[in-house]
Amino acid sequence: MNIGKTLTIILWLGLSINFYLTSSAIPEMVSFKGFDFLNTLALILITVHLMECCIFYKRISNAEKNPLKGLFLTLVFGLLYIKDLKTEK
Repeated sequence: MNIGKTLTIILWLGLSINFYLTSSAIPEMVSFKGFDFLNTLALILITVHLMECCIFYKRISNAEKNPLKGLFLTLVFGLLYIKDLKTEK
């Protein structure tokens, strides 16, 4: 796994922790609350990656035996995953 994918996983983990901190599931005694703008950033990233899934669906399904795996990896890594796909000629 290259550095870009590693940093992407760290970003998603941070956004996930922030989402948990801004949810009402945590007790009120916790002194740190998450940042709402990071939740907005996460929604924007998910939307962009969903659009990538739609745009590159044919390329993803041709490159993977299991298209769901390819779609999941596109949701997580986006163009970092798509650029590494083998294209058929």
